[in-house]
Amino acid sequence: MTKNVLFYARYSTDRQNEVSLETQIELGKSFIEDKGWTLAATYSDAAVSGTRFTSRPGIQNLLRHVKRGGIDIVLCVTVDRLSRDVEHSSKILKEVSYHDATIWTVQAGQAVTNMELHLRSTLSHEMVEQIRYRTREGMKTAVRKGKASTCLAYGYMLSQQRDGNGDRIKGLREIDPVKAEIVERIFKMYADGVSPNDIAEILNKEAVPGPRGKAWRDTAIRGHKSRGTGILNNESYVGRMVWNKRQYRKNPDTERRTARPNDASEWVSSEVPSMRMVTDALWARARERDMVIGELYQNATSNRLTATHRPIYLLSRMLECAECGGPYAMNGKERYSCTNRKHRLPIDELGGARCGNSKTITRHELEERVLNCIPAAFYSIAIFDRISEKMIAHEVSVLKRTPSRKASLEAELGSIRTTQKSLMQQIQDRHAEGRPRLAILDDQLDELEATREKLVLEHAGMDTPAEDYQEKIARLKQQFNPANVEVAIRKLLFLARNNGDEHAKQRLMPIVRDLIQTVVIGKTPGHQPASLQVHGSIANIMASMEVLDLMEQQFIAAAGNDLMARIASGEIDTEAKREELLSRYGEELKIKYSEWENLQVSVVAGAGFEPAAFRL
Repeated sequence: MTKNVLFYARYSTDRQNEVSLETQIELGKSFIEDKGWTLAATYSDAAVSGTRFTSRPGIQNLLRHVKRGGIDIVLCVTVDRLSRDVEHSSKILKEVSYHDATIWTVQAGQAVTNMELHLRSTLSHEMVEQIRYRTREGMKTAVRKGKASTCLAYGYMLSQQRDGNGDRIKGLREIDPVKAEIVERIFKMYADGVSPNDIAEILNKEAVPGPRGKAWRDTAIRGHKSRGTGILNNESYVGRMVWNKRQYRKNPDTERRTARPNDASEWVSSEVPSMRMVTDALWARARERDMVIGELYQNATSNRLTATHRPIYLLSRMLECAECGGPYAMNGKERYSCTNRKHRLPIDELGGARCGNSKTITRHELEERVLNCIPAAFYSIAIFDRISEKMIAHEVSVLKRTPSRKASLEAELGSIRTTQKSLMQQIQDRHAEGRPRLAILDDQLDELEATREKLVLEHAGMDTPAEDYQEKIARLKQQFNPANVEVAIRKLLFLARNNGDEHAKQRLMPIVRDLIQTVVIGKTPGHQPASLQVHGSIANIMASMEVLDLMEQQFIAAAGNDLMARIASGEIDTEAKREELLSRYGEELKIKYSEWENLQVSVVAGAGFEPAAFRL
């Protein structure tokens, strides 16, 4: 009795070619003819890994054909052509068996049993993991030997050094002299205060080819500081090769690779002086420029923030796409979206494909959801003590800077007096010689005098009676003690939550950025709100707590303290008022329960497999 057969073929990477598919298909047709069966259809996937499933159109079309019925056998050359993943192999087998079909391989010449499929898929999966491990170890060894293990960075070209057999030695780089001048020029412009956006415009106007021969973009220049990407953050330009800053994991839902930062202790670095393009002094100037911009962004007023072209929103520069690892940025009407998807950019980590994360989220919704999780972290032991210590340390540093500012003012005043004397002498000399008086000298004297008066006023403000330094420190500790800090922060949170006070959000920004490193925004089905995964120290705090139990106890304790304070102040002076306040506490506790139930802690493997993220 003839049997209807579906044949499946696949090859893994774009380094292979269609000859591999043709060979598999020829083997399959020959096998089917020898058996006297009928080939119903052939399906294939080209340059797709066997660890994927939903993103393989060939295997999906084959399974849909099986579901339509009338198929007796699914044939492939070997089992690993169907899948190299244990879970996916089991799913394929269940689908095929449910519709009364069996899986055969050309290699074995017979049907594949459940045990054989599971064993072979397990071995294939293990082989993939071993290849990954050996590849990473090989890259680590290459970096330690001063060889590059990643793609060719701008400013370098492949070295043509040969080994004893005449083959090119892989991993060696040589400096491209023309591009090296461009790199040095970019660093100098940035250190002199030119923004990456303006640098890109200047280079494009001069028709200087950018990376990969395309136009320059500000993102290629500034990159991502913590990841070490972008020209301004690439340490190879100072002769230092750094590898393993990030690791990639496959999202089981999207089957896309997502980037996660590694702990600094896992980085691998080596000094390669032959790759240096930028001096240490110029590199240091660029880092100082980073610090200036960061300080302006975090602490300055709105005018200075505008001057640095930095947004003032609570979570700006902290948002990341779960699919491509790119930034989420404002895209009109205060709504965030993935910039890589918006600009339809090919993503290297996705094999040149474009980001498929179309999920957007309004700024107010995003900030409210993140702020709602902040109070939970504050119940952690010593959290207010830690913030109190940082605030005191900041104020102490300001106190320490005051004498140096005073000395600086005195030096400026001395310089102005010297210049004024010089100008006065010039005027007197011209008068003695019978030469006409110059208006420009008078204007310079007027400007210097106006500047001097301002500096004198500022200097006078520092001449108040000296107060003992230790007394100032003691007063600061009393002002910023943990209890006062807690009251102030909770007040700010109250004002900032529920689309509240923007000024309160600005004041909360340093605290939020201390607790949160990154917010990863992911896709969800249909019109469901975007998924949020928060990374940072807050995740470690949250993951260490039994959330509901701890919050309930802490709420009760806080309510008791509040009640005692109100009684002591005379606000609660009757039993009726006391019962009314307790009733309000009860209603608030019910509301809190619904909020706390939405907090789901998840463990993300980091250094030592410590909790590093949680979902909102």
